[in-house]
Amino acid sequence: MRHFAVERVCTIERIVAAALLVAVGACATPHPGSMAEAYRDPYEKTNRKLYAINKKLDHYALLPAAHVYRAVVPGAARHGVTNGFNNLGEPVSFINAVLQGKIKQAFRTVDRFMLNTVLGVGGLADVATDLGRPEEKEDFGQTFAVWGIKSGPYLMLPFFGPSTLRDGVGLGVEFAVDPVPYIRNAVIDWKFYYSVAEFGLKAVDLRSQLIDAGADGLLAGSLDEYATVRSAYLQHRQSQIYDGNPPDEDDMTPADAPLAPGGTRQPDSSTPQPPSAVPTTPVPSATDQPTAADKPAGDATTPPAATSADAPKAP
Repeated sequence: MRHFAVERVCTIERIVAAALLVAVGACATPHPGSMAEAYRDPYEKTNRKLYAINKKLDHYALLPAAHVYRAVVPGAARHGVTNGFNNLGEPVSFINAVLQGKIKQAFRTVDRFMLNTVLGVGGLADVATDLGRPEEKEDFGQTFAVWGIKSGPYLMLPFFGPSTLRDGVGLGVEFAVDPVPYIRNAVIDWKFYYSVAEFGLKAVDLRSQLIDAGADGLLAGSLDEYATVRSAYLQHRQSQIYDGNPPDEDDMTPADAPLAPGGTRQPDSSTPQPPSAVPTTPVPSATDQPTAADKPAGDATTPPAATSADAPKAP
């Protein structure tokens, strides 16, 4: 059984390696996929209902568990748990860095993973950052965006929270190709309830990080929580796709720039506009008429103005 598991892992590694080699030449699209449809949020009505369900789940289950977690587990230990989960995500970041053509970043990710695994006791300590190897997280949603795939509509996923169609598909691909579960299952007898416990701990730890970041206070002070979450998520994702340097609104292409409801797109001022088909003739004002002082004496072309003495009398 153990030999079969090892062979399965080797087969998966060969498939992934072949896919990486094929995809390297097709990646690094200069214009990432548009997020215009996500900003329009065509499924807002359904998304708001799912947001309400997630909020109740958070209020009655996840948030209380996060408070208990913070009360029982010391801050240093919680920080170690966060580092451990981040370290387990480095292989996925490596795969996506290669798929995006970021070869140097991929090797930095390998260095970071090895440093934290060996010197950081399995990743519980983030020694790589102190040694000049900060985290450079990449996922399949970012990879699809770099390949030019559009975001699709904004989606509020049950339990998982805000996403887009592109990011949701990327999340499913990550579950399928993440090498860490396959290797772990081959090394140890990993039970299903271990995975459930791991997933629950990761969710509670992430909720604890949101408390530290002040997310609850931000939502409490917002007039529309759903719109605040949507805006924050989409802006954060765009920053990740552009590696922290998203383009200015003036640099966005017309297809990418979302419009307000009922708005119309203005022509680009940098593009010369064709002249109007109807010529315009300036209309002189009263002050532009020549006066008697301006006319030369003895001008025969302009008759003198008629006086009352010259006017013909009625018979």
